Amino acid sequence: MTSECFNADLALLKAEAAYRAHLEAAAAGRAGDGRHGRKVFRAMLRALDALPARSLAPSMEDGLSTVWVWSDLHLGHENIIRYTNRPFANASAMDDALYANWATTVTPADALLFVGDVAMRKAVGEATWSRIRHGPGRVKQLVVGNHDLTGSGALRVDGFDDICSLLCAAGDPPLLFTHMPLSDVPKGWVNVHGHTHAAPVTCSPHINVSVEHIRYRPLALPRIRALAKALAQGRYPAGSSTLERIESLEN
Repeated sequence: MTSECFNADLALLKAEAAYRAHLEAAAAGRAGDGRHGRKVFRAMLRALDALPARSLAPSMEDGLSTVWVWSDLHLGHENIIRYTNRPFANASAMDDALYANWATTVTPADALLFVGDVAMRKAVGEATWSRIRHGPGRVKQLVVGNHDLTGSGALRVDGFDDICSLLCAAGDPPLLFTHMPLSDVPKGWVNVHGHTHAAPVTCSPHINVSVEHIRYRPLALPRIRALAKALAQGRYPAGSSTLERIESLEN
């Protein structure tokens, strides 16, 4: 799919329809997706109605700066350490490591894309939003996740320059950023997502950017694009994580 075609309004409509179909199916199921109940998907559908779908501006990839991507920080969330076997003693140590990795990776000229689920528990509040607002990066954008919403679908996050329901990025192949992975990815596209944390990589057009898959550090968009190109060609690099797959391509 060409960039010109991808940037058309029709491309955004197609992406939004694919995400809506996924969320509606889970919201209608008796058990949601097996991990989250129907209420979560109903809230995401409300957010999809309320928040814009965006296309990544070509100026964001001007070669003078870098777009960095990560997802599912779960700042302040003690239980996520046990749920996904994160290598931290407690939430405070985890948060410190994530902030430090951000600070040593992203420059003030760069952009940083969060693909959902920023903070939970005691980290939901102005102290976190201020750190996001003043952290490195000229632009911080959020593709909303289920933990960024109240049960009614209202936002409970702040500090970002923009918050959207999904994000499309032109290219070969084009990328569709959604918090939850799509069950049916539009043909020719690759779905960049979070939500599934440390779940195994798949032989499908999906790239998991949950921090568990990228060593708890933002990942450069050009490296994601290289993996996306391989997946779109039906090639599935070796590795048990997204970053390992990228490294196997680079080596």
